[in-house]
Amino acid sequence: MRYPPEHKRAARARMIAAGAALAKKAGFAATGMDALAAAAEVTTGALYSHFRSKSALLRALVEHELGRTAKFFTGKSAPEMQMALTWYLSPQHIAHPEKGCALPALGAEIARADDETRERFQALLLEVVASLETGAGSRDKAWAVLAQSVGGVLLARALPEGAAREDLLAAVLAASQKALQETLG
Repeated sequence: MRYPPEHKRAARARMIAAGAALAKKAGFAATGMDALAAAAEVTTGALYSHFRSKSALLRALVEHELGRTAKFFTGKSAPEMQMALTWYLSPQHIAHPEKGCALPALGAEIARADDETRERFQALLLEVVASLETGAGSRDKAWAVLAQSVGGVLLARALPEGAAREDLLAAVLAASQKALQETLG
């Protein structure tokens, strides 16, 4: 039976969304194709009919997730960026990687991915930086705010709940907001 194009697009989108959530929560390398298919409520064969390999699926997840991140920051003024960073560096984001940014969750795995995935990641990361530039005031500040925020989330997730985690998040948020405050002049 042939499915209409809309069905295939919706199925693919569901596979990407479910796969991204699972990969961000459990790790992409540690998650098999069977688990990724189950998360999307499809068969492994259906998953392979959309993505010829696990590498191709990772590339699709990177495209989807970095697109979401760029949209999250696009067009935000410095005050709006400060609010976005308050959420980004929040205990809720730390506790729920499946709902958050892929950069701290999958960055190390992307670094070990094939060249094609890493090149696509670079192109999309440059779009994220460009989306941050308006609120940050410069490309250098955009890179700095992005790097310290992603690093802060990564380190906070590695720490148990408690004072050290709270101190880390507060320090990174304060540094990011200070950089943005300088943009406001």
